[in-house]
Amino acid sequence: MKDTHVPTRIVSIGEINSASGQEFLGDQFHVTRTNEIIGQPSYERPVKGDHFTFLLVLAGTTCLKYNLLDYKLEPNDLFVIAPGIIHEYHTGIDGLIIGTGFTKTFYAESLIHKKDINVFEYLSSNTNPHFQLSAKEAGVLHDLMLMLKTNHANQEHAFQFDLMFHSFNLFMLELAAIIKRHRPDNGATSTRRMDLLNSFLKLLAVHFKVERSVQFYAEKIFITPKHLTKVVKEETGKSVGQLVNEMVIAEAKILLDTSSLTVGNVATELNFSNQFFFSKFFKKHSGLTPSQFRTNTSKTAR
Repeated sequence: MKDTHVPTRIVSIGEINSASGQEFLGDQFHVTRTNEIIGQPSYERPVKGDHFTFLLVLAGTTCLKYNLLDYKLEPNDLFVIAPGIIHEYHTGIDGLIIGTGFTKTFYAESLIHKKDINVFEYLSSNTNPHFQLSAKEAGVLHDLMLMLKTNHANQEHAFQFDLMFHSFNLFMLELAAIIKRHRPDNGATSTRRMDLLNSFLKLLAVHFKVERSVQFYAEKIFITPKHLTKVVKEETGKSVGQLVNEMVIAEAKILLDTSSLTVGNVATELNFSNQFFFSKFFKKHSGLTPSQFRTNTSKTAR
């Protein structure tokens, strides 16, 4: 099995803060509304982050593809994005969303009652990242997000570190309470079929560059290829092969968005035998050649 080391472009908190004119928030934490992003860059292409983000929808509707599954986000919805998971917005961000993001390092240094907060245990399990909150729950979270932003920015306050420390713990406690109310068994009540689907998607996100057969994933989940094919088709309307191809294309777009990589580099990273076969595959599933995709991306960025 080939070991590759081509760097994938990952969106960092520092980039988000820079794009929203909030460099003062640093590279470990951000609170940003979508309408604060300077120049409103295109969100209509796959991306990964290096941090956890909690999205709270304030207005409008936004359609999101996360780990190959489609979600429709509406006002008061909360959505959790984990690091390294591919996601994209189908038509850009049509609504108004506020996002709070932080790294694992920030979390580890700022959390006081670790035994009482199961947020990260939840995030690492096979559960639904989409929460439909009440207006009251969403209002409380929104206020806490704004308080976090204010306290983190208030560098001259005599007790700024303590303010931020306790504000963050209040935020995490409220998140934990919401998760407990909406997922009382931490996902244990989800159906066996959804568990299998999520297990497959989790494995796919790790192994898709080198493993693309139904047999491989079925064996990992201890079911037959026929059963996996049936579950995936009935739960998503797509075949296992379609989802594998979507994952490869999404990763290819992220890699092609990295200007330092040649098309040949991308082909090698994705385990294609040569650039020709990769380009043929990419055009078949995206409608564009890799070069055309790069040209369109550069025009959008301007």
